[in-house]
Amino acid sequence: MATQSTMERKVLIIEDSPADARMIRIAIERRDPTIETEVLEDGALAMRYFSLYRDDGEIPPCDLILLDLNLPRVSGFEILEFLKKDSELMKIPVVVLSGSSSNEDIERSYAAGANSYLCKPTGIDEVFDMAVQLVSYWFEHVRLPGKLSVPAW
Repeated sequence: MATQSTMERKVLIIEDSPADARMIRIAIERRDPTIETEVLEDGALAMRYFSLYRDDGEIPPCDLILLDLNLPRVSGFEILEFLKKDSELMKIPVVVLSGSSSNEDIERSYAAGANSYLCKPTGIDEVFDMAVQLVSYWFEHVRLPGKLSVPAW
């Protein structure tokens, strides 16, 4: 069995703010340069991305989705509901990463199937701290269905 650290890993960032997406991407890649990141900059593009894979009977090649809620054209809530209604896509963990700290948004996200909800950090140091913890948690500690992995310790 291979450890997760030797397997290819990919984070899909669905974020319409180029500055936020860039900061998150740099922070993740700085924490672990073996993790590939891809950014989709609006909700409609994300829906098309997932639909193309599902139309071919495949699962998109990503291990974690970071999802903003306030996206143009198709909201993060709509994307989350779409993902969690599909028997295969629902297996991909979705972390909502939003500027909103509204209890309504938090509760609605979890009700729709979010695996976690994080409020976007405001400073670069906080973004890097979040990336360290996020990568450690999702790629070093969590065990997901269908992943061949053993604890690194």
